[in-house]
Amino acid sequence: MKKLIFLIVGLIIVSVISSFSQVRIAVFPFMNKDGNLKLNLWCYKFQDSLTKALINRDPEEKFFRIVPFDSVESILAQLNLDPNNPQYQSDMWKAADSIHVKWVVTGNFIINGGKFLIDAYAFNMKTKLPNSKYQAKDIFKKEEKVMECIEEIVDAIAPLFIPVK
Repeated sequence: MKKLIFLIVGLIIVSVISSFSQVRIAVFPFMNKDGNLKLNLWCYKFQDSLTKALINRDPEEKFFRIVPFDSVESILAQLNLDPNNPQYQSDMWKAADSIHVKWVVTGNFIINGGKFLIDAYAFNMKTKLPNSKYQAKDIFKKEEKVMECIEEIVDAIAPLFIPVK
């Protein structure tokens, strides 16, 4: 009986320690740098799709835990943060601090020559700077193929969180 109790307590301790050591990541809406208000829905489409794609890369949460989309949306609403506001990038740190993450993944887009030009970054919360190695920049896509950028972004950023075998 004593061995069983020690085993259970040991498992609980390991579970608690591993949940605290796991990297927490939040995906924030992308900035619409184009200025065309009709494009604002893409801010959230990119966020939602990127959140789902990152979760699919580590569904068992061995390496990282993604803050749920609705939790990020809730804190942005509480702080009245709008990804189309020029101050958004500086104000998003308040939201990220309040949900206790190590990394924030976000980006921006603009229409250039009839195509989306998309950049995505993983920002370190300690430095508030993007990781210079793991980023996705200058992705050009026609609107009908723009969601293909999500896999390109995940391919570029995920190695930061998932060790290469």
